[in-house]
Amino acid sequence: MTVLEMHIALKQQVDRVNSLRADNLRPEETDLELNRAQMRFINQHYGINNIYRKGFEGSQKRIDELRVLLTEYSSPVSFKEELIPNKIWVDEFIFPSDYMYLVNQASRIYHNNCLPVAFTTVQAQVFFSQFNFAQTMVNGNQFVEGIRLQNTPFGTIPTIQATIWEPSASLVDSGYTISQYPQLTQEVITDMLDNPGPGFTITYNAGLFRVVVDTAMHPWFVLGTSTIVSYDSNQQQINYLLVRSRPLRPERIPILQNLPKTTVLNRFSQQDDIYRLLDDPFNVTYKDEPLTTIRDRSIDVYSSALFIIESIKITYLRKPLNISLSLGSDCELPTHTHNEIVAMAASAILEQIGDPRYKTQMGEMAARE
Repeated sequence: MTVLEMHIALKQQVDRVNSLRADNLRPEETDLELNRAQMRFINQHYGINNIYRKGFEGSQKRIDELRVLLTEYSSPVSFKEELIPNKIWVDEFIFPSDYMYLVNQASRIYHNNCLPVAFTTVQAQVFFSQFNFAQTMVNGNQFVEGIRLQNTPFGTIPTIQATIWEPSASLVDSGYTISQYPQLTQEVITDMLDNPGPGFTITYNAGLFRVVVDTAMHPWFVLGTSTIVSYDSNQQQINYLLVRSRPLRPERIPILQNLPKTTVLNRFSQQDDIYRLLDDPFNVTYKDEPLTTIRDRSIDVYSSALFIIESIKITYLRKPLNISLSLGSDCELPTHTHNEIVAMAASAILEQIGDPRYKTQMGEMAARE
């Protein structure tokens, strides 16, 4: 269903025949109820609070219902603290902004085949620009031809440029043209993530792109002077973005070069158990299974002298995009779930207005489950 079709279906389920009872519902209120129902649907199908006592991936139906929200994300860790001198170190991994439920986690580690790994601590700095799609990738009613990093401010003639993104050969071969905005927006987003220019990393979270500049590959980059620009088919500059810098927490880097790297599954610990485990020689963190704890918006991962954490990769369920009639934003869950979401929203409205059909509606939903 489109968002408009969901609005119509909800009104039809709430309204009695010719009673016009649902006419007092404004579009914003309908959006609110649909989004509440969408979150209830996700929570119910992720956990085991249902008649079948099956949670996420407990059956093929559950897998298909939430698969579009399943996301992978990898990021380097930053050094947090030396918890036990010369014995236990703690690194921190920050969850992405659209994180909702963790499915699994793994660490990429440096090790020296059971020998201690000597390291040095460096203060890293990242240079980046953040934008939504319309800010940079749209020129009127068309896509831009690409985006570049240039060594001069916006509106001046650059002497050095580097391509951040332009349509890949495979995208062009599929029939892409700049006039196909907005129909091929998702294809362009995928192409941006899969085909960044050398020296650039493009990520996408919660509707925002982030371009990170590798200054080692682009040593001519100057903060405050160099800019990111998009351009049209006539090579004219259209939009521009400022590049910002952000100091990161220290990172631990092995002193020895070319140490082996391995990806291992993490072992989660409750906060009240972590110190007992770290003190137990049979359960302490080790390179085949690093211990982790979760707090606020981050994962703390514990390492010993025998290994260093480089990065963590998680698989998680992200927050869904909001359903909005005014923005033309459809429900992104699979189509076969839309009727259930509408029914849940209708039940909530019927309960609020004290309609006797509420019990009937709840019975039909249980049968659908």
